Parts: sequence; structure tokens; C-alpha cells
Amino acid sequence: MKKLDFYILGKFLGTFVFAILLIISISVVFDLAEKIDDFLEHSAPLNAIVFDYYANFIPHFANLFTPLFVFIAVIFFTSKMAYQTEIIAILSSGVSFRRLMVPYLIGAAS
Repeated sequence: MKKLDFYILGKFLGTFVFAILLIISISVVFDLAEKIDDFLEHSAPLNAIVFDYYANFIPHFANLFTPLFVFIAVIFFTSKMAYQTEIIAILSSGVSFRRLMVPYLIGAAS
């Protein structure tokens, strides 16, 4: 893999991780706000709420939202690269469009 592949994959992973962490944190806040009465009513200990409930809630929602945020991350960072004319510079330097798609295929395969 070349530097270009690492650059594109790094932009993808950074965008993906940021987006998934953002939506998970928003989901946890909304879920906690919705269920705080139930937790208080049943006198659930903080340890059980954090380590039993949310330790299972976060991976479940991350798994649920991953396909959507892979799509959103690819669209977002590709459009940002196009807006900053990075794609034009890459293609103008002699890299073929097929070669430009290699990091996308590597990211899709993993």
C-alpha cells in the first residue's frame, strides 16, 4: 500500500470513528434521559447501570449503526476531498481512477 492509500483510509477511519462516537454518545444521553425514572424507581445501582446495561447497549447500537455510518463517512470525506480539490490533484498527478478506488475497496473489504 502506498501513502495515498493510508491517507484515504485514515480520513475514512477518522470520519467514521468520529461519527459513530457522536451518535452513540447522543443515543446514550437520550436513553439515559428516557430511562432515568425507571432506574430510580427500581433503585438500580450505578455499577449495574453502567457496567451491565450500557456495556451491552453501546456495542448493540454501534453494531446497529455501523453500516449507515460507513456510508455516511465515505460520502462525507469524499465530498470534502472533492471540495478541497484533493481528488483533482490526485487524478492530475497521473493516478488513475481505478487506482484511486483501491483504498475504498480495501476499506470495504475490512
